[in-house]
Amino acid sequence: MAELALCGAAFSPPQPIARMKPAVTLLVPCYNAAAFLPRLHAAVRALTTPFAAILCYDDGSNDNTVAIARSLGLEIITGQPNRGVAYARNQLVTAARTEWIHFHDADDLIAPDYLTRLAPWCDDRHDVVSCDADWIDETSRAVMIAWRYDPAALAGAPYGHLLSHAMGLNSTIIRASSWRAIGGCDLSLTMWEDADVHIRLARSGARFHHEPTVLTWSLRRLESFSHDYTKGWTCRVAALEGYAALPDPAHSTILAVEAERAARELSALGARIPAERALALCRGLGFRPPLGRNPVVVILRRFIPAYTLLRWQSRRRSARIERTKTSS
Repeated sequence: MAELALCGAAFSPPQPIARMKPAVTLLVPCYNAAAFLPRLHAAVRALTTPFAAILCYDDGSNDNTVAIARSLGLEIITGQPNRGVAYARNQLVTAARTEWIHFHDADDLIAPDYLTRLAPWCDDRHDVVSCDADWIDETSRAVMIAWRYDPAALAGAPYGHLLSHAMGLNSTIIRASSWRAIGGCDLSLTMWEDADVHIRLARSGARFHHEPTVLTWSLRRLESFSHDYTKGWTCRVAALEGYAALPDPAHSTILAVEAERAARELSALGARIPAERALALCRGLGFRPPLGRNPVVVILRRFIPAYTLLRWQSRRRSARIERTKTSS
């Protein structure tokens, strides 16, 4: 999990103001998190700069999450019944007592210098301070997705960048008043709610600063809530529909590309209904999926429905990957 430098154009970020680091509260939404809280607690204790406070919210767990949290000396709010992570996050911010907040999932990892690197930028010039992140396989620790962001784009045009570069809340420290100003998490989104928060913050005019360094790791497991990819991509489509409904012609191309990406992922999963919904969104934005200039696809899309063509492309891609694995 070595730090990876951001590739792209040279970018010289402004220097942090020399001042005392602001107080930041760690907010931990929990659902059946008993097995993971001790590991997160140990990682937090190893931070070179500590959080001012740690606050957990138990979202109707049916294990001993609450007892484990209390045995570790963690403050925990209990809620019943289970209302979902978006609700849990909003409750945590309501209870937070500092102007700066950081969410971290109970089953993920955090770098020892997380606050040391990011907290100095939590000043009057910024509302969101972020870092890069890796999604890694819990067993092998192989990197599954490397989430990288452009500091210049986030500083200058964060909305468009975040539409195409989803950002999780593990990666950010946020001004609590900015969170409250946009109404926090959208309760209708059971997944992608964290990426949606950052997009709405950007659209509201929040000022971003990004450190292009991996300081957080999300551990992916088959049994994890976020492993339901059909549900996740369906939520993504719902969020994209919301953005597309706003008067925003400047970002229609990005939205169309993201809608097709969702359709492609859903078609690979065999989820036809939400895939067709994503394709309808793409067409509603004035584009004809599948997108791209491949001459074969350009011809075939005149005669073959988009969903069928995406499925065909997915099968070809899978076969190509299998041939590569076999040959190696």
